[in-house]
Amino acid sequence: MKVLMLSGNNFSGSIPKSIADLPTLMLLDLSRNRLSGNTLPVFKTNLSPSYVDLSSNELSGDIPASFFTGTSFLALGKNKFSGSFPRNLTDVLNLECLDLHDNNITGYFPEFISQFFNLQFLSLRNNSLHGPLSSKSFYNRSHLQFLDLSSNSLVGRIPSELGNLPGMSGFPSGYIVADGNGEIEVNWIEATLSLISGTYTITIEMNDLTVNWKNAMQGLSSHSRHNYTFLDLSNNKFSGDVPDSLGNLKGLKLLNLSYNELSGYIPQSFGDLESIETLDLSYNNISGTIPLSLKKLDQLSVLDVSNNKLSGKIPRGGQMDTMNDPSYFANNSGLCGMQIRVNCSKGEPTSNEGQEEDDDEKEPLFLWTGVWIGFPLGLISSVLTAFLGGYFVIPTAKYHSIHYRQR
Repeated sequence: MKVLMLSGNNFSGSIPKSIADLPTLMLLDLSRNRLSGNTLPVFKTNLSPSYVDLSSNELSGDIPASFFTGTSFLALGKNKFSGSFPRNLTDVLNLECLDLHDNNITGYFPEFISQFFNLQFLSLRNNSLHGPLSSKSFYNRSHLQFLDLSSNSLVGRIPSELGNLPGMSGFPSGYIVADGNGEIEVNWIEATLSLISGTYTITIEMNDLTVNWKNAMQGLSSHSRHNYTFLDLSNNKFSGDVPDSLGNLKGLKLLNLSYNELSGYIPQSFGDLESIETLDLSYNNISGTIPLSLKKLDQLSVLDVSNNKLSGKIPRGGQMDTMNDPSYFANNSGLCGMQIRVNCSKGEPTSNEGQEEDDDEKEPLFLWTGVWIGFPLGLISSVLTAFLGGYFVIPTAKYHSIHYRQR
Protein backbone atom coordinates (compact mmCIF):
# COMPACT_ATOMS: atom_id res chain seq x y z
CA MET A 1 0.00 0.00 0.00
CA LYS A 2 1.30 3.41 -1.02
CA VAL A 3 -1.70 5.69 -0.37
CA LEU A 4 -4.04 5.58 2.63
CA MET A 5 -6.72 8.28 2.69
CA LEU A 6 -9.44 8.09 5.36
CA SER A 7 -10.16 11.79 5.87
CA GLY A 8 -13.55 13.32 6.56
CA ASN A 9 -15.05 10.42 8.47
CA ASN A 10 -16.02 9.94 12.11
CA PHE A 11 -13.19 7.68 13.23
CA SER A 12 -12.26 7.96 16.89
CA GLY A 13 -9.74 6.43 19.26
CA SER A 14 -6.00 6.27 18.72
CA ILE A 15 -4.18 5.79 15.43
CA PRO A 16 -3.30 2.10 15.04
CA LYS A 17 0.39 1.40 15.55
CA SER A 18 0.17 -1.23 12.81
CA ILE A 19 0.28 1.57 10.22
CA ALA A 20 4.03 1.58 10.85
CA ASP A 21 4.11 -1.92 9.30
CA LEU A 22 3.41 -0.41 5.86
CA PRO A 23 7.00 0.21 4.74
CA THR A 24 6.07 1.55 1.30
CA LEU A 25 3.35 3.94 2.49
CA MET A 26 3.97 7.32 0.88
CA LEU A 27 0.78 9.27 1.59
CA LEU A 28 -1.22 9.16 4.83
CA ASP A 29 -4.30 11.36 5.23
CA LEU A 30 -6.37 10.87 8.40
CA SER A 31 -7.51 14.48 8.68
CA ARG A 32 -10.97 15.66 9.78
CA ASN A 33 -11.82 12.79 12.11
CA ARG A 34 -12.05 12.44 15.90
CA LEU A 35 -8.80 10.61 16.46
CA SER A 36 -7.24 11.16 19.89
CA GLY A 37 -4.40 10.04 22.11
CA ASN A 38 -0.81 11.13 22.60
CA THR A 39 1.03 8.21 21.03
CA LEU A 40 1.51 7.61 17.33
CA PRO A 41 2.97 4.76 15.30
CA VAL A 42 6.75 4.92 14.94
CA PHE A 43 8.09 4.23 11.46
CA LYS A 44 11.59 3.04 10.86
CA THR A 45 14.11 5.71 9.97
CA ASN A 46 13.46 7.30 6.56
CA LEU A 47 10.47 4.99 5.94
CA SER A 48 7.74 7.33 7.15
CA PRO A 49 5.29 8.65 4.54
CA SER A 50 6.35 11.66 2.50
CA TYR A 51 2.93 13.29 2.95
CA VAL A 52 1.21 13.16 6.35
CA ASP A 53 -2.00 15.03 7.19
CA LEU A 54 -3.43 14.47 10.68
CA SER A 55 -5.06 17.88 10.99
CA SER A 56 -8.49 18.55 12.52
CA ASN A 57 -8.48 15.76 15.08
CA GLU A 58 -8.13 15.61 18.87
CA LEU A 59 -4.54 14.42 19.14
CA SER A 60 -2.68 15.65 22.21
CA GLY A 61 0.66 15.64 24.00
CA ASP A 62 4.02 16.69 22.62
CA ILE A 63 4.66 16.85 18.89
CA PRO A 64 5.89 13.32 18.06
CA ALA A 65 8.90 14.15 15.93
CA SER A 66 10.10 10.53 15.78
CA PHE A 67 7.04 9.60 13.74
CA PHE A 68 8.00 11.79 10.81
CA THR A 69 11.72 11.32 10.17
CA GLY A 70 11.30 10.92 6.41
CA THR A 71 8.34 13.26 5.92
CA SER A 72 8.28 16.27 3.61
CA PHE A 73 4.70 17.51 4.15
CA LEU A 74 3.44 17.46 7.74
CA ALA A 75 0.04 18.90 8.70
CA LEU A 76 -0.91 18.72 12.39
CA GLY A 77 -3.12 21.80 12.66
CA LYS A 78 -6.32 21.98 14.71
CA ASN A 79 -5.38 19.42 17.33
CA LYS A 80 -4.50 19.64 21.02
CA PHE A 81 -0.74 19.34 20.84
CA SER A 82 1.09 21.19 23.60
CA GLY A 83 4.56 21.72 24.95
CA SER A 84 7.43 23.55 23.32
CA PHE A 85 8.61 23.23 19.77
CA PRO A 86 10.56 19.91 19.72
CA ARG A 87 14.23 20.33 18.90
CA ASN A 88 14.52 16.80 17.50
CA LEU A 89 12.14 17.86 14.74
CA THR A 90 15.31 19.04 13.00
CA ASP A 91 15.96 15.34 12.33
CA VAL A 92 13.24 15.57 9.69
CA LEU A 93 15.77 16.69 7.09
CA ASN A 94 13.39 16.65 4.13
CA LEU A 95 10.68 18.74 5.77
CA GLU A 96 9.29 21.34 3.38
CA CYS A 97 5.88 22.07 4.87
CA LEU A 98 5.06 22.23 8.59
CA ASP A 99 1.56 23.24 9.66
CA LEU A 100 0.89 23.43 13.42
CA HIS A 101 -1.81 26.11 13.51
CA ASP A 102 -4.49 26.09 16.23
CA ASN A 103 -2.72 24.04 18.87
CA ASN A 104 -1.24 24.99 22.24
CA ILE A 105 2.46 25.12 21.39
CA THR A 106 4.26 27.18 24.03
CA GLY A 107 7.72 28.62 24.63
CA TYR A 108 9.91 30.76 22.40
CA PHE A 109 10.01 30.70 18.64
CA PRO A 110 12.95 28.34 18.03
CA GLU A 111 16.27 29.66 16.76
CA PHE A 112 17.02 26.21 15.36
CA ILE A 113 14.28 26.70 12.77
CA SER A 114 17.15 27.91 10.59
CA GLN A 115 18.39 24.32 10.44
CA PHE A 116 15.39 23.32 8.32
CA PHE A 117 17.24 23.94 5.08
CA ASN A 118 14.36 22.84 2.86
CA LEU A 119 11.48 24.37 4.81
CA GLN A 120 9.24 26.47 2.56
CA PHE A 121 6.00 26.66 4.53
CA LEU A 122 5.62 27.24 8.28
CA SER A 123 2.34 27.96 10.04
CA LEU A 124 2.21 28.39 13.82
CA ARG A 125 -0.91 30.55 13.80
CA ASN A 126 -3.03 30.67 16.97
CA ASN A 127 -0.71 29.04 19.48
CA SER A 128 0.85 30.26 22.73
CA LEU A 129 4.35 31.26 21.62
CA HIS A 130 5.87 34.15 23.54
CA GLY A 131 9.07 36.13 23.79
CA PRO A 132 11.02 37.82 20.98
CA LEU A 133 11.84 36.60 17.49
CA SER A 134 15.54 35.92 17.33
CA SER A 135 17.41 37.24 14.29
CA LYS A 136 19.29 33.91 14.27
CA SER A 137 16.06 32.15 13.28
CA PHE A 138 16.26 33.64 9.78
CA TYR A 139 19.19 33.66 7.44
CA ASN A 140 19.71 34.53 3.80
CA ARG A 141 19.76 30.91 2.57
CA SER A 142 16.34 30.05 3.90
CA HIS A 143 13.72 28.76 1.46
CA LEU A 144 10.79 30.05 3.53
CA GLN A 145 8.12 31.51 1.31
CA PHE A 146 5.16 31.27 3.69
CA LEU A 147 5.44 32.26 7.36
CA ASP A 148 2.34 32.61 9.54
CA LEU A 149 3.01 33.46 13.20
CA SER A 150 -0.22 35.35 13.78
CA SER A 151 -2.26 35.19 16.99
CA ASN A 152 0.52 34.41 19.44
CA SER A 153 2.15 36.52 22.18
CA LEU A 154 5.43 37.38 20.48
CA VAL A 155 7.10 40.61 21.61
CA GLY A 156 10.01 42.90 20.77
CA ARG A 157 11.13 44.19 17.41
CA ILE A 158 10.51 42.50 14.09
CA PRO A 159 13.95 41.23 13.00
CA SER A 160 15.31 43.06 9.97
CA GLU A 161 16.72 39.71 8.83
CA LEU A 162 13.22 38.76 7.70
CA GLY A 163 13.80 41.06 4.76
CA ASN A 164 16.67 38.89 3.55
CA LEU A 165 14.67 35.71 2.92
CA PRO A 166 15.21 34.79 -0.75
CA GLY A 167 12.28 32.37 -0.70
CA MET A 168 9.92 35.32 -0.41
CA SER A 169 11.21 36.74 -3.65
CA GLY A 170 10.61 33.61 -5.74
CA PHE A 171 8.62 30.39 -5.80
CA PRO A 172 9.59 26.92 -4.59
CA SER A 173 9.65 23.79 -6.65
CA GLY A 174 8.19 20.44 -5.74
CA TYR A 175 10.00 17.31 -4.78
CA ILE A 176 9.93 13.74 -6.05
CA VAL A 177 9.97 10.55 -4.05
CA ALA A 178 10.43 7.33 -5.97
CA ASP A 179 10.80 3.63 -5.36
CA GLY A 180 11.42 0.60 -7.53
CA ASN A 181 7.78 -0.11 -8.37
CA GLY A 182 6.54 3.31 -9.27
CA GLU A 183 6.84 6.99 -8.60
CA ILE A 184 4.90 9.43 -6.50
CA GLU A 185 5.42 13.08 -7.27
CA VAL A 186 4.28 15.37 -4.50
CA ASN A 187 4.33 19.11 -5.10
CA TRP A 188 2.64 20.36 -1.96
CA ILE A 189 2.57 23.95 -3.06
CA GLU A 190 0.29 22.94 -5.95
CA ALA A 191 -1.41 20.44 -3.66
CA THR A 192 -1.65 17.61 -6.14
CA LEU A 193 -0.30 14.10 -6.03
CA SER A 194 0.13 11.77 -8.95
CA LEU A 195 0.69 8.08 -8.51
CA ILE A 196 2.18 6.54 -11.62
CA SER A 197 2.40 2.78 -11.75
CA GLY A 198 2.28 0.79 -14.90
CA THR A 199 -0.32 2.19 -17.26
CA TYR A 200 -2.50 4.30 -14.95
CA THR A 201 -2.24 7.67 -13.22
CA ILE A 202 -4.23 8.79 -10.18
CA THR A 203 -4.48 12.50 -9.39
CA ILE A 204 -5.54 13.39 -5.86
CA GLU A 205 -6.74 16.81 -4.70
CA MET A 206 -5.30 17.89 -1.37
CA ASN A 207 -7.02 20.12 1.15
CA ASP A 208 -7.18 23.86 0.58
CA LEU A 209 -4.84 25.99 2.65
CA THR A 210 -6.76 28.33 4.97
CA VAL A 211 -5.19 31.75 5.45
CA ASN A 212 -6.20 35.26 6.48
CA TRP A 213 -6.57 36.68 2.99
CA LYS A 214 -7.98 40.19 2.42
CA ASN A 215 -9.30 40.48 5.98
CA ALA A 216 -11.15 37.16 5.92
CA MET A 217 -10.24 33.54 6.53
CA GLN A 218 -10.24 31.93 3.11
CA GLY A 219 -9.02 28.75 1.51
CA LEU A 220 -6.50 29.07 -1.28
CA SER A 221 -7.22 26.84 -4.23
CA SER A 222 -5.01 23.80 -4.47
CA HIS A 223 -4.15 24.74 -8.03
CA SER A 224 -2.90 28.24 -7.26
CA ARG A 225 -0.91 27.95 -4.04
CA HIS A 226 2.35 28.29 -5.93
CA ASN A 227 1.30 31.86 -6.80
CA TYR A 228 1.18 33.02 -3.19
CA THR A 229 3.89 34.14 -0.79
CA PHE A 230 2.84 35.22 2.70
CA LEU A 231 4.23 36.91 5.80
CA ASP A 232 1.67 37.22 8.58
CA LEU A 233 2.81 38.52 11.99
CA SER A 234 -0.54 39.97 13.01
CA ASN A 235 -2.16 39.86 16.44
CA ASN A 236 1.02 39.75 18.50
CA LYS A 237 2.81 42.34 20.65
CA PHE A 238 5.60 43.45 18.33
CA SER A 239 6.89 46.95 18.94
CA GLY A 240 9.41 49.39 17.48
CA ASP A 241 9.75 50.53 13.89
CA VAL A 242 8.60 48.62 10.84
CA PRO A 243 11.85 47.33 9.26
CA ASP A 244 12.81 48.98 5.96
CA SER A 245 14.26 45.63 4.86
CA LEU A 246 10.77 44.14 4.39
CA GLY A 247 10.63 46.12 1.16
CA ASN A 248 13.12 43.59 -0.27
CA LEU A 249 10.46 40.86 -0.33
CA LYS A 250 9.35 41.47 -3.90
CA GLY A 251 7.54 38.13 -4.13
CA LEU A 252 5.14 38.81 -1.25
CA LYS A 253 1.44 38.67 -2.04
CA LEU A 254 0.39 39.40 1.53
CA LEU A 255 2.07 41.32 4.35
CA ASN A 256 0.03 41.53 7.54
CA LEU A 257 1.44 43.39 10.54
CA SER A 258 -1.90 44.42 12.04
CA TYR A 259 -2.86 44.33 15.72
CA ASN A 260 0.59 44.95 17.16
CA GLU A 261 2.28 47.87 18.92
CA LEU A 262 4.44 49.07 16.04
CA SER A 263 5.45 52.72 15.83
CA GLY A 264 7.55 54.93 13.57
CA TYR A 265 6.70 55.42 9.91
CA ILE A 266 5.58 53.36 6.92
CA PRO A 267 8.85 52.65 5.08
CA GLN A 268 9.30 54.19 1.63
CA SER A 269 10.74 50.80 0.63
CA PHE A 270 7.23 49.30 0.70
CA GLY A 271 6.85 50.80 -2.75
CA ASP A 272 9.20 48.00 -3.92
CA LEU A 273 6.78 45.23 -2.95
CA GLU A 274 5.89 44.80 -6.58
CA SER A 275 3.77 41.64 -6.12
CA ILE A 276 1.84 42.74 -3.04
CA GLU A 277 -1.94 42.40 -3.15
CA THR A 278 -2.79 42.89 0.52
CA LEU A 279 -0.92 45.23 2.87
CA ASP A 280 -2.40 45.42 6.36
CA LEU A 281 -0.83 47.76 8.94
CA SER A 282 -4.00 48.47 10.92
CA TYR A 283 -4.25 48.75 14.70
CA ASN A 284 -0.74 49.96 15.49
CA ASN A 285 0.83 53.27 16.54
CA ILE A 286 2.34 54.18 13.17
CA SER A 287 2.60 57.90 12.48
CA GLY A 288 3.66 60.22 9.67
CA THR A 289 2.30 60.15 6.13
CA ILE A 290 1.48 57.39 3.67
CA PRO A 291 4.47 57.21 1.26
CA LEU A 292 3.83 58.26 -2.31
CA SER A 293 5.92 55.24 -3.36
CA LEU A 294 2.87 53.02 -2.74
CA LYS A 295 1.31 54.28 -5.96
CA LYS A 296 3.82 52.06 -7.81
CA LEU A 297 2.10 48.92 -6.48
CA ASP A 298 -0.02 47.95 -9.47
CA GLN A 299 -1.16 44.64 -7.87
CA LEU A 300 -2.40 46.21 -4.64
CA SER A 301 -6.10 45.62 -3.96
CA VAL A 302 -6.32 46.02 -0.16
CA LEU A 303 -4.47 48.67 1.86
CA ASP A 304 -5.60 48.84 5.48
CA VAL A 305 -3.91 51.51 7.61
CA SER A 306 -6.84 52.16 9.94
CA ASN A 307 -6.45 52.82 13.65
CA ASN A 308 -2.99 54.38 13.60
CA LYS A 309 -1.70 57.94 13.98
CA LEU A 310 -1.25 58.79 10.32
CA SER A 311 -1.81 62.25 8.91
CA GLY A 312 -1.50 64.17 5.67
CA LYS A 313 -2.65 63.52 2.16
CA ILE A 314 -3.38 60.02 0.88
CA PRO A 315 -1.28 59.58 -2.29
CA ARG A 316 -2.91 59.65 -5.71
CA GLY A 317 -2.08 57.64 -8.81
CA GLY A 318 -2.14 54.00 -9.87
CA GLN A 319 -3.96 51.58 -7.58
CA MET A 320 -4.06 54.21 -4.83
CA ASP A 321 -6.97 55.82 -6.68
CA THR A 322 -9.00 52.62 -6.12
CA MET A 323 -8.47 52.57 -2.33
CA ASN A 324 -11.80 54.24 -1.64
CA ASP A 325 -13.09 52.26 1.33
CA PRO A 326 -13.12 54.78 4.23
CA SER A 327 -12.93 52.00 6.83
CA TYR A 328 -9.38 51.17 5.69
CA PHE A 329 -8.27 54.71 6.64
CA ALA A 330 -10.48 55.22 9.69
CA ASN A 331 -9.36 56.41 13.13
CA ASN A 332 -6.19 58.24 12.18
CA SER A 333 -5.27 61.70 13.41
CA GLY A 334 -5.53 63.67 10.20
CA LEU A 335 -5.68 61.83 6.89
CA CYS A 336 -7.30 63.56 3.95
CA GLY A 337 -7.68 62.95 0.26
CA MET A 338 -9.93 62.00 -2.59
CA GLN A 339 -10.25 58.38 -1.42
CA ILE A 340 -12.07 59.32 1.79
CA ARG A 341 -13.74 62.47 0.42
CA VAL A 342 -11.95 64.75 2.85
CA ASN A 343 -10.44 67.91 1.39
CA CYS A 344 -6.86 68.70 2.31
CA SER A 345 -5.98 72.18 3.58
CA LYS A 346 -2.91 73.99 2.35
CA GLY A 347 -1.09 73.26 5.57
CA GLU A 348 -1.52 69.48 5.42
CA PRO A 349 1.79 67.63 5.94
CA THR A 350 3.12 65.63 3.00
CA SER A 351 6.17 63.47 2.48
CA ASN A 352 8.98 64.74 0.26
CA GLU A 353 7.59 62.70 -2.57
CA GLY A 354 4.13 63.97 -1.74
CA GLN A 355 5.39 67.52 -2.18
CA GLU A 356 6.45 66.60 -5.69
CA GLU A 357 2.91 65.37 -6.32
CA ASP A 358 1.50 68.68 -5.07
CA ASP A 359 3.86 70.54 -7.38
CA ASP A 360 2.64 68.40 -10.27
CA GLU A 361 -0.96 69.23 -9.43
CA LYS A 362 -0.17 72.94 -9.16
CA GLU A 363 1.65 73.02 -12.49
CA PRO A 364 -1.47 72.86 -14.70
CA LEU A 365 -3.06 75.64 -12.66
CA PHE A 366 0.04 77.72 -13.11
CA LEU A 367 0.00 77.10 -16.84
CA TRP A 368 -3.64 78.11 -17.22
CA THR A 369 -3.08 81.19 -15.09
CA GLY A 370 -0.25 82.11 -17.44
CA VAL A 371 -2.54 81.66 -20.42
CA TRP A 372 -5.25 83.96 -19.03
CA ILE A 373 -2.76 86.65 -18.09
CA GLY A 374 -0.52 86.27 -21.12
CA PHE A 375 -3.25 86.23 -23.76
CA PRO A 376 -4.56 89.81 -23.31
CA LEU A 377 -1.05 91.16 -22.80
CA GLY A 378 0.08 89.43 -25.96
CA LEU A 379 -2.92 90.74 -27.92
CA ILE A 380 -2.29 94.34 -26.86
CA SER A 381 1.38 94.00 -27.68
CA SER A 382 0.60 92.58 -31.14
CA VAL A 383 -1.85 95.41 -31.95
CA LEU A 384 0.65 98.09 -30.95
CA THR A 385 3.38 96.44 -32.97
CA ALA A 386 1.16 96.19 -36.04
CA PHE A 387 0.05 99.79 -35.73
CA LEU A 388 3.56 101.14 -35.40
CA GLY A 389 4.58 99.05 -38.39
CA GLY A 390 1.89 100.63 -40.63
CA TYR A 391 -0.36 97.63 -40.97
CA PHE A 392 -3.46 99.52 -39.77
CA VAL A 393 -4.92 102.91 -40.96
CA ILE A 394 -6.83 105.07 -38.50
CA PRO A 395 -10.56 104.90 -39.41
CA THR A 396 -10.97 108.72 -39.50
CA ALA A 397 -8.22 109.11 -42.09
CA LYS A 398 -9.86 106.49 -44.23
CA TYR A 399 -13.18 108.27 -43.92
CA HIS A 400 -11.72 111.61 -45.05
CA SER A 401 -10.08 109.90 -48.00
CA ILE A 402 -13.39 108.46 -49.15
CA HIS A 403 -15.22 111.74 -48.57
CA TYR A 404 -12.67 113.65 -50.61
CA ARG A 405 -13.14 111.39 -53.61
CA GLN A 406 -16.89 111.88 -53.51
CA ARG A 407 -16.46 115.63 -53.74
